[in-house]
Amino acid sequence: MNNQARFRQSSNAQSFNYLPAWKQNDLEERKKYQIILLPVNQPREDYIISSIYQMFNTKDIEVNKLIYYYFYKLKESGPHQFLTNKLYQIQEEDLEFFIPQLVYILIKTDSPYLEKFITTLCNKSIALYQLIKWCWVSYSDKDRTDKNKIKRLQRIDDQFEQSMLTLHNDHNSTVKIPNQKLKSYQSVVDLYLNNLIQMSLILKTYKPEERKPKLKNFITRANVALEKYRLKNQEHYFCQGITVPFTMSKDQNSAVHSNLIVRIIEGECSCFNTKKRVPYRIVVETIDPHELKFKQPKKTANNSITNNRSIANLDDDTMEDFLQADLNQPNKQEIEKKMEELAKNRNKKEYSDLMKITQNKEPKKGMKMFKNIMSAVYLSKKEKTVEREEDQEQILKEQIMQNLQLYKQFSNAIEEEKFQKNRQRFNILFPEKTNERTQSCIPKLNSKYRQQGQRKDQNYWLRQYKENKRNGFRYKHKSIKQLTAFGRVRFFKELILFCPRQEEVLRKIYVYLQYDLIEKKLEKNKMDIHQDIELLSKFGPWDELWEDKAEMLKRESPYQHFETYRLKPIIVKGGDDLRQELMTMQIINKMYQAFQSHGLDMYVKAYEIIVVSASSGILEFCADTISIDGLKKKYPACKSLVHIYKEIFQQDYEEAQMRFIQSLASYSIISYLLQIKDRHNGNILIDSKGRIIHIDFGFILCTSPGNLNFEKAPFKLTQEYIDLMNGRNSDLFFYFKNLMFRGFKALQGFVDEIIMIIEIMMQDSDLPCFEKFDVKEFKDRFKEEANDEELQKYVDKLIDYSDNNWRTIQYDNFQRMTNGIMP
Repeated sequence: MNNQARFRQSSNAQSFNYLPAWKQNDLEERKKYQIILLPVNQPREDYIISSIYQMFNTKDIEVNKLIYYYFYKLKESGPHQFLTNKLYQIQEEDLEFFIPQLVYILIKTDSPYLEKFITTLCNKSIALYQLIKWCWVSYSDKDRTDKNKIKRLQRIDDQFEQSMLTLHNDHNSTVKIPNQKLKSYQSVVDLYLNNLIQMSLILKTYKPEERKPKLKNFITRANVALEKYRLKNQEHYFCQGITVPFTMSKDQNSAVHSNLIVRIIEGECSCFNTKKRVPYRIVVETIDPHELKFKQPKKTANNSITNNRSIANLDDDTMEDFLQADLNQPNKQEIEKKMEELAKNRNKKEYSDLMKITQNKEPKKGMKMFKNIMSAVYLSKKEKTVEREEDQEQILKEQIMQNLQLYKQFSNAIEEEKFQKNRQRFNILFPEKTNERTQSCIPKLNSKYRQQGQRKDQNYWLRQYKENKRNGFRYKHKSIKQLTAFGRVRFFKELILFCPRQEEVLRKIYVYLQYDLIEKKLEKNKMDIHQDIELLSKFGPWDELWEDKAEMLKRESPYQHFETYRLKPIIVKGGDDLRQELMTMQIINKMYQAFQSHGLDMYVKAYEIIVVSASSGILEFCADTISIDGLKKKYPACKSLVHIYKEIFQQDYEEAQMRFIQSLASYSIISYLLQIKDRHNGNILIDSKGRIIHIDFGFILCTSPGNLNFEKAPFKLTQEYIDLMNGRNSDLFFYFKNLMFRGFKALQGFVDEIIMIIEIMMQDSDLPCFEKFDVKEFKDRFKEEANDEELQKYVDKLIDYSDNNWRTIQYDNFQRMTNGIMP
C-alpha cells in the first residue's frame, strides 16, 4: 500500500502539537508548514516522526523550514535527534544566518545533539569559530551570573576551543596547524579587536577636535603592530591578518569568505560624536586567507613599515605592548608637564599617584630610567634627616628638577638617535637629485617634425585638426572636461610617446587624474570612441562616491590582485548592546527576501552587524549616504526635501523620486510591523540614488525613548515625503499605496519564519524589547487571513493615520530643540 492510501484525508485527525502557542487555534495551516495527516491505526508518536522524516528526507532541504521545525520539536527526542542530523547536510553559507539562533537555543536548552553539532562547526574555519564564540559569549552574558549554569557554559566554551584547535590547513589534507599557534593567534585576534573597541570609549575622554588625530595615530600603530606580527609568523597563512566573521561578503554567484583583515586604510577614518560614547568609522582591506596559499602581496611603496617607519627593535615589542601603549600608558609630554607641576607645588599625593601610573605597564627605556631615578629620590628623602622641614622640601624640589632635566636629556638622546636612523633610511630610499639639467622636449619635437617635413607643410595642422575631430579630440578646448573619454586617453598616450624622458612623471599624472580607470572602463564596456564617460569626481553632498574611492584605494593596495580582495567600511562601537539590532536586521533581511521573491521593486539596505560581546560590536557603514538632518544643514537655502532633490539630482530627479518611493514603502511596512521608534532625521539616511535608509534600531517592538511611546503613528509620513511624491492625488502617491499593499501581501507567506526568529531569541531574554512583548499582537499586524479588499482598506487606514501625524511632527520639533536635529 502506498503512502497516500495509508493516510486519511480527515481534518479531525490533524495534530497541532508541533505548533507554537499562537498557532494552536488556527484551523487551516498554510501549505508551506502543513504536515501529513494522521495515518489509520498508527500511534501518534510514530506518526509525528514519520511525517517529519518524509518532509526532510530529501537532498534539497529548505533551511528556514528545518530551523522552524527544529525549534518547535525541541522537547521530543526522536524528531529532535533526526532534525539535528539533518543540520549536517546544510551548507555552511546557509547556516551562518541562523548561528545566533542555534547558539541561543543551546544556551537555553541542554541538548547533547546540538552541542555536538555546533562543536563540529567550530572545526570548519577560524571565521566560523569566531562567529560562534562571540555569539556564545554575548548571549550567555545573563546566564554567567548564575552559579548553577556557569560550569556548563565554561565546559562548552572549552569544548568549542578544543574543536577549533584541531583545525586543518585544508580539510582534505593531513597537515595540521600547531595547536599552540592557533591558540596564540586567537589571543592576538581578541586583543586586537578589544583594542579597537576600547578606542571608541577612550576617544570620549578627548575634546572633539582632538579625536580624529588621536584615532589616526592609533590606526597607524595598529597597522604597524599587525605588520610586525605578520613578519614574525610568515609560515602561517592565517597569521597574515585578523579574522573577523563577515557573513554578508558574498557575491551573487559564489560565496567569498573575505574574512581576513590585512590592513586598515589610515587616511579613511572619522568619529561620530554622541553624548555617551564615540563610535568611529574605518575602512579595512580583507581577503580570503586561503588565497594566501597561492598568492603573495605585491611589494609597493606604501605597503611596508620598512619604507616609512623604523623597524628597529622588531623583537622588543609584542603586539600587546605595542597596542596597549596607546591605551594605557600616559603621553611623555603629559608626564613632563605633570612632574614640573609636582616640583612646583610639592604635592606628595600626586607624586605617589604618578608612580602608580608608571607601574601599570612597563614603559620605554627613558620612562623606566626616570622611574628608577624618581624612586631613589623619594627613598633618599625618607632616609635623610634634616632639622627644618622647609630645607627638607627644598632638597626634594631640587632633586626632582635635576632628575627631570636628566630624563629630558636622556629622552632627547633617544629621539636624536631615532632621527638619525630615519634620515639614513630616507636617504637610501630617496637619493638626492643630480645637477644634470632636464632637457626640454621641445627641440626633440621640432627635430621630429623637421625630419618628417611637417613644419614646411602648410596643411599639416589642418589635417591634424580634422583627424583629431574625427577621433573625438578637438584642437582647442577651454576645459579638459570637454574632451571625450577616448580623447583624454589618447592625449596622454601621445604625450608619453613624444616625451619618453618624462614618461614616469606623465604616467603618475595619468594615474593621479584617474585616466587609467577611464581606460579600463572603455575596454571593459567596449564603448564607442566618440562616447563620453562620466568623470570620477565629487557628487553633491556625498563627495566622492564609494565605488570610485574604492577603486582608487584598491589600486594602491599590495593585495589588489587577490580575487577575494574587498574593501569594507565599518563602524566600531564600544559600550553599545548590538544584540537587539542584530535580531532586527535578521528580520529586515527576511522581509526583503519576501519582497524580492514576489518580484517587487522595493528596496531595503540590509547591512552587516557583528556582535562581539554584550556591550560591543561592529557594524557595516552605509556608504554614499547622508542623514536628512545633514542634507538640510548642507542646503540651508532649500526649504524642503523636494527642493534638495531637485538641486542634487537635477535631470535625474524623476528617477530619484521613484527610488525614494520604493524604499519608503519598504521601510514604512517594516517600521509598522516592528514598531520602530526614535525616527528622527538623524536616524534616516538618503543615499546617492535618492533611496531612504533607516538605521539605529534601539527602540523596537514594545520599547520607546523614555518608555513614553510618544510616536503613535504606524510609520513616518510627513508632508515633505508627500510633496516628494507630487501630492496625495498624484500617480506617484497611488504607486506608493500600491507598493504598500503588495508588500503586505508578499509578507503573508513569511510570517512563521519571522516570528520564529523572535520566539527563539525571547526565551528568558534580558533584551528590553521583550519585556512587554505580545507575540499574538505582533502576528495580528500582518493580517494573514485578510483578503485583497480587506488588506487594501487596512493599508489605506495605516497611511491615513500616518499622514502628517501630529505626534510625528512634535517629535521632530522636540529633537530640534534638544539635539539640534533638523525636522
